[in-house]
Amino acid sequence: MSLETKTNLWVENNLISLKQKENIIAFEKDHNKGFLSKTALIIAGLFIGLGVCLMVAANWDILPTSVKIIADFALWIGFAYGAYRTFEKKQFRLQDMFLFLCFLMTAATIGLIAQTFQLNGPWTSFATFWALVSLPYVLLSSSFSLGTMWIVVFVSGLIGDIFDKFLEYMFESMAGIMSLVLICGALSYAFEMLYRFIKNKIFLLHVISKLMLFGTYFAFITLLFGYALPNHYNPHFTYFAVLFVLAFFVYRLFWAFYKQNMPSFKRNTLMFEAYIFFFFASLFDNLLTSGIGFILVGLFILLMFYVFQKTSKRIQKWEIFK
Repeated sequence: MSLETKTNLWVENNLISLKQKENIIAFEKDHNKGFLSKTALIIAGLFIGLGVCLMVAANWDILPTSVKIIADFALWIGFAYGAYRTFEKKQFRLQDMFLFLCFLMTAATIGLIAQTFQLNGPWTSFATFWALVSLPYVLLSSSFSLGTMWIVVFVSGLIGDIFDKFLEYMFESMAGIMSLVLICGALSYAFEMLYRFIKNKIFLLHVISKLMLFGTYFAFITLLFGYALPNHYNPHFTYFAVLFVLAFFVYRLFWAFYKQNMPSFKRNTLMFEAYIFFFFASLFDNLLTSGIGFILVGLFILLMFYVFQKTSKRIQKWEIFK
């Protein structure tokens, strides 16, 4: 739906005045001015940079070591200067791009110096040093991709073996997976609260919080399919796992309602309905009982949908889920 169509709909429903509509459209046009030209410049710059890298790679062996090191640091400084200039001009998307390039140049420089001086070492040493040196770029960035990549490098370098053994131990039993769900959930909440406490100044904390939330759901889904679905192919099934799964859904739905987070409320509602569906499908093992089970699941989903529709209208009247 275009902005013009949206604003017309808002005017028709008395959400905004005609004057406000005109102001919104004028602001958006001014805000997006030069977007195509900036995009073209970025794409052109990336292609030129790629071309230079390929030319250098083709003649890598014949280049003197001093030329390689000078060119490397010149490129690194150039990216850092680009990040600084875009920060001054408040062009934060461009700034994130330059910071990401600085992050990659850090690894390239470490690799070049190691190659030049014949320094050998394991991946863990390289990754740890890369993560520590590039940390300032990550702290200045608001890019989720950069934060995620940094965390992967840091974890694989500093505590990779310990982390692997920890996950292997936790996934060995139902109690371990349940504990992992609770640990990831608690860490996600703690990092998000810390991020808000410092007034959203270090985006990396928000990235860690989201990754912990993903970890919570990953462990939860593993628990769900490994221990909370009754069928002949699942010897580990236990009703205690079912109770844990139901408690998890109740908590997530309550928390989404409390925090006025409609996307989370819808997402967890759909997941809960899917779990009920799979539970019935696993429980009934012949055609007749399976048919009855699927009918009951269908009726349950219709009931949930009806309740959700009625609740949504009431919620909207209460001005919740803005």
